Amino acid sequence: MILDQYEFRSCFAGYISQLITQKHDEGFLYDSAKYILIQFDKFCLQKEIINPIITKELALAWGTIRTTETRVTLGGRMSALRQLSLYMCSLGIDCYIPARFSSKSYKVAYVMNEEEIHAFFEEADSYIPGINADRFNCLALEYKILFRVIFCCGLRVSEARKLEIKDINFPKGRAVIRQSKGRRDRIVFIPDDLSILCKGYLDLIQKKYGIHSELLFPSADPEKPLQVASINKKFHDFWNRTRFSINHTKEPTVHSLRYSFVVIRMNKWMEQGIELNGMMPYLSKYLGHASVDDTFYYYHQIESAFKIIRRKDSVSTIIIPEVDRDEN
Repeated sequence: MILDQYEFRSCFAGYISQLITQKHDEGFLYDSAKYILIQFDKFCLQKEIINPIITKELALAWGTIRTTETRVTLGGRMSALRQLSLYMCSLGIDCYIPARFSSKSYKVAYVMNEEEIHAFFEEADSYIPGINADRFNCLALEYKILFRVIFCCGLRVSEARKLEIKDINFPKGRAVIRQSKGRRDRIVFIPDDLSILCKGYLDLIQKKYGIHSELLFPSADPEKPLQVASINKKFHDFWNRTRFSINHTKEPTVHSLRYSFVVIRMNKWMEQGIELNGMMPYLSKYLGHASVDDTFYYYHQIESAFKIIRRKDSVSTIIIPEVDRDEN
């Protein structure tokens, strides 16, 4: 087959041709991928695909390994489809983005919906330690603030637990995340009401519990941050107290709060008619992702990418409660 003589005829023909032209303009030969996209074009014609949207079902059908095929070849096929999906997403078309092909298997992200978020923070706020001692009471307060910081700022667990007070500018509502994934520093913004909550929390643990640390979330040793295992355990404790934990075969993790932040942010932009293509570089940089592709993948791998926001700001009152300044 002479590649230049093939005429794309499936419902994806225009998008495939545009992608190939873009790659050529960027200086890539792109012949191997073009050959694969020709096979994909023929596959869509054979399957009588008429809707030019790459769905999860279509990706799974294309990604079925063939009897005469190696996993390396399958990886090449899926990589070409992934590039087409990412290109179409950049045009504002809501396509499913296949994961980077690997012999490993990964869990699908779990995103907490609006009701689950409400229920989780209600349990966190109502939690009373079994032992009435200053350290346990202080820890209960720390977890309530920690989970809000992760959710409201879209942080990784490691980033939130290692936050140092000197890197937080409360008046300006921003914090510097140092040496995160990829060993890059970045700035994240803290909502005004969360800043007030954090300042009230610091005031309380210093005056009431006598804890003075450089860390926002110190462990029993004020020079060390809360441990990941302890954070995970407390998250599951709060989640298991909610009514939603009973009927779920899967359950969220602490990282689900970050996933929820991404979905809520992107859904709000879509509801406001803001073009995702223009905002994605900013969101990607904010999250500390290496590329926009990673952020698109982050969103599209979420189960059905459902909308969390039903009513504007309907979660805010439960996420940001009033600060208890009782110091006695």
